[in-house]
Amino acid sequence: MPVEFDKYRQTRDTVESLPIDPGSNAHQLLSFLAQHPDLGFKPAEIAESVDIPRGSLNPTLSRLEQQGLVEHEPPYWSASDDDRIEAVAATMYSMDAFEERYADDDFTGWEETDVDPRDHR
Repeated sequence: MPVEFDKYRQTRDTVESLPIDPGSNAHQLLSFLAQHPDLGFKPAEIAESVDIPRGSLNPTLSRLEQQGLVEHEPPYWSASDDDRIEAVAATMYSMDAFEERYADDDFTGWEETDVDPRDHR
């Protein structure tokens, strides 16, 4: 499907410029908050929704706040209005839609029954 190239490049560059590693505590927190951009959460509420040790939650939120990626109005935390957050939210939405559409594509155990076409020439 064709895309507006400049818009694609800008979004790609924005997402790639996030100072966090995929799968990290910061990534999990930011992904969760980006999915709820208009809501503020207490740390205990965030902890119920992410797989992050309780002792790592507040330090990670504080680091994200220093980077301008989250906002804190005690006792609540929220995603900031940074354009990079919107890009993360859009990416998460796309990934969720993909997962929903192709959720039944399970390849578990395929190695046991696969056929090497080179063996059947």
